[in-house]
Amino acid sequence: EGEAAVGLVTESEGYRLHLSSTGSTGYLGVFRREDCGRLKFVAMVSLHDGHRMRLTYLGVFPTAVKAAVAVAKAKLQSSSGGPSSAVQVGPVPTAPPRRAPL
Repeated sequence: EGEAAVGLVTESEGYRLHLSSTGSTGYLGVFRREDCGRLKFVAMVSLHDGHRMRLTYLGVFPTAVKAAVAVAKAKLQSSSGGPSSAVQVGPVPTAPPRRAPL
């Protein structure tokens, strides 16, 4: 394990996290993003859809570790034969509340 592994969490929520020696977060498929002055982490993973590799967006997370867990879950589900289209590990967006007609 290289320098990127120093101080990183290697397991969380029962999943072994995928480390990266080249990424700024230290985790494979996890990228930093600043949103309205707040630091958030985007998780993406390459999955095979039966014909080719597809980059799959997993969501935005409050910490790099939570994003890395999403990547680990998606990779595990993909390797266990589950269809990549069924991968949905990020926070589920909610619809805005409806206003009553006037």
